Amino acid sequence: MKLPTLSGLLKKPSYTMILSILIAVMAWFVVINTAPDQERTVTVRGVPVDTSTNALASLGLNVIEGGDPWVSVRVKGRVIDVGNLEPEDIQVTASFADIVGAGTYDLRLTATTSAGTVEAITPPTITMTFDREVNKEIPVIVDVNGLSVPENDYILGSVSASPSSVVIRGPEKEVSRITRAVVHADLSEPLTRSQVISSNISLINSEDEEVTSGHITSDFTAADITIPVKRKVELPLRVSFINVPEGFPLEELEYTLSNETIVVAAQERSIANTTEIIAGVIDFEQLDLTEQSTYTFRVRLSDDFVNIENIENVVVEFDIEGLASTYLNLNQFYIVNEPSGFTVSSMTQSLYNVKIIGEEKAVKALKSGDFMVTIDLSDRDVQVGQYEVPVNISAPTQGKVWALGAHTAVINIQ
Repeated sequence: MKLPTLSGLLKKPSYTMILSILIAVMAWFVVINTAPDQERTVTVRGVPVDTSTNALASLGLNVIEGGDPWVSVRVKGRVIDVGNLEPEDIQVTASFADIVGAGTYDLRLTATTSAGTVEAITPPTITMTFDREVNKEIPVIVDVNGLSVPENDYILGSVSASPSSVVIRGPEKEVSRITRAVVHADLSEPLTRSQVISSNISLINSEDEEVTSGHITSDFTAADITIPVKRKVELPLRVSFINVPEGFPLEELEYTLSNETIVVAAQERSIANTTEIIAGVIDFEQLDLTEQSTYTFRVRLSDDFVNIENIENVVVEFDIEGLASTYLNLNQFYIVNEPSGFTVSSMTQSLYNVKIIGEEKAVKALKSGDFMVTIDLSDRDVQVGQYEVPVNISAPTQGKVWALGAHTAVINIQ
């Protein structure tokens, strides 16, 4: 095989480049070894500027921009010292002497190195912005496009955002311009159910422009938009009775309501479980229709319900025609649900002057023996001793009659 000649190799660019590098390296070593004290000027790029200082703290300022600057430094020195000079071998510091308050400043730079003399810094100054960092709480406003519900059947509740406010932090000058936060959503069709939509929070200034500054932070970047949709429905109004005597024919008690129905609206889950609205509660022990025949109740709805017609009161009027009253002494006591292992007796033998209400014909024929005074021990923690307990008074076979008042008896348990 024929070996390549030197002239042939020199004609090839790749070999020429390698040979040039080798010659340059050899020349460098010759210079270093033969003239180490010869001076040389080098430029080192990417030298970090030390911007740490205690001066800002005393003024209550923070660095807003220009916190991590880099510069180039020209150094003159002996070849042996500057030949391998690195950025970390040079210390560049910024002067904060001229800072008196918030604003943007051109800070003078100084540089030192043990390798030689600093001839120049490029650029000779750096620009930094300082301001006080402040917190500000602003409301979150909901903006929903296309928000609607089917007419006549639904209503919109109060649209809200969670969180309802955010706390932003940043330069005082920028923060002061921000007036509100906004969450936005777009809807394409009417709603028939409540919706919760997550959306990013936008910060808006006093000129209705969105603020996108990287200097401002917020404790929340997104919010949930709650859109309550409530279905309208007409429900019957009712009154509820308590302490109804045993065997009393409640269906025979005649009364009317000023409003038989009420139109309300509520979320679907509430409407589905509601068949009527209770206007008020009437206690039979206090129902003296010989003294008062009308009762007024303020309409109170659950928090989720809306009173569409704004009916504030419902008046219940009883038919008192043919009613009368009398007074009886009752002495027929009965103890029910007596616990096993105990002997229970009533120490009270009579209830005196108990007012009885009922139909006049029935009232005239009533006798003391027609009434039962019942002591029910089913819901009591029974122990040996004497106790005052409530009683129930009823006349199961006498129709529409009842006793007034809350009565008690004393029992003895052994």
